[in-house]
Amino acid sequence: MVNRSKSRSCVILAGAGAARRVRDEGLNQDMVSTLVGASGGPKWLSISQLDRVLIGEFFRGRKTPIATLGSSIGSFRNMCYATANPMAALEKLEYGYVNQTYASDRPLPAEITGAGEKILLDVLGEEGAQQVAGNPVWRSHFVTVRGRGPLASERKALLGPALLASALANAVTRRSLRAFWDRVVFHSGELPSVAFRNLSTVNTRLCADNVCPAVLASGSIPLVMAGVPTPAGAPAGNYRDGGITDYHFDLGFQHPQGLVLYPHFFPYMVPGWFDKSLRWRWVRGGAMENVILVAPSPSWVAKLPFGKIPDRDDFVKLSTEERLKYWNTVTEAGKQVAEDFFELWQTGAIANELIEVGSDQAPHKLAMSA
Repeated sequence: MVNRSKSRSCVILAGAGAARRVRDEGLNQDMVSTLVGASGGPKWLSISQLDRVLIGEFFRGRKTPIATLGSSIGSFRNMCYATANPMAALEKLEYGYVNQTYASDRPLPAEITGAGEKILLDVLGEEGAQQVAGNPVWRSHFVTVRGRGPLASERKALLGPALLASALANAVTRRSLRAFWDRVVFHSGELPSVAFRNLSTVNTRLCADNVCPAVLASGSIPLVMAGVPTPAGAPAGNYRDGGITDYHFDLGFQHPQGLVLYPHFFPYMVPGWFDKSLRWRWVRGGAMENVILVAPSPSWVAKLPFGKIPDRDDFVKLSTEERLKYWNTVTEAGKQVAEDFFELWQTGAIANELIEVGSDQAPHKLAMSA
């Protein structure tokens, strides 16, 4: 199935339909109609250089509309793609994200929220929000959730037990999430280009006044960050991390005809935040029919400091100096992930080296055995 001429820093997984097209036609930007970005916070740093290759090379000169769909850090990244100078925006995002610091190991939610808002405002500048809302090519979709009942509260005594109840109900069935959360998707253009098939969803149009609040809400982890009060044009409520319903996405959404390109930090997908320990919920190959997923290879990850990619625990487990050194090392090492993807794409070797995921197969098992 896979003919590797050398050990790669990235793995490329594809569903049957996507694999067939790439082998017949090669990989080019015209066949991609949708770009997906997952939740994961600092994990993004492992593929921040890949984002630069995608926007600077792969999608260079893009004229045909493309839908972007993201939650949490995926929304932050995709927002950059829709600015007038996406490369500069991505660089500012990476710098601001890596260099965020706090006075204590346990900063209050309001402090973390304020830091996130500052990063976004620095990236957007004076005109960025309007550029994102009005971009005719990069059609943004930022996923948030609106909590119901006590899930709208900022009081830990109410929010904590409500989160636990939501998680327990989700363990029985993902459909139960609709009793606790409304998915609210902020989209550019008059109508959304992406439609979800599951859970209750409210669509709200982006405007200059709600781009920053929507993206901030998309990454506002309950109990870690404060919720975002009603962004302009949205239904009244307290808005939080879209990863609760759509952590890596279950791929059960309708999108423009074409392939989905998914630059991801893992060779697997967890549908919602509460599904991380429920491995039977993880996305299997059948949902990947028209998806191409690009991720760091397990061998590349194993060579990183601590043998892992960054995560939020680094703020607690490492000193600021240790964390900065570690995160900067990962972003620098990520250049090899980006360069390997670039080489596979440019030479056409991707057709031979992609890993086709069958309808009943688990993507991460194939990637780790490749």
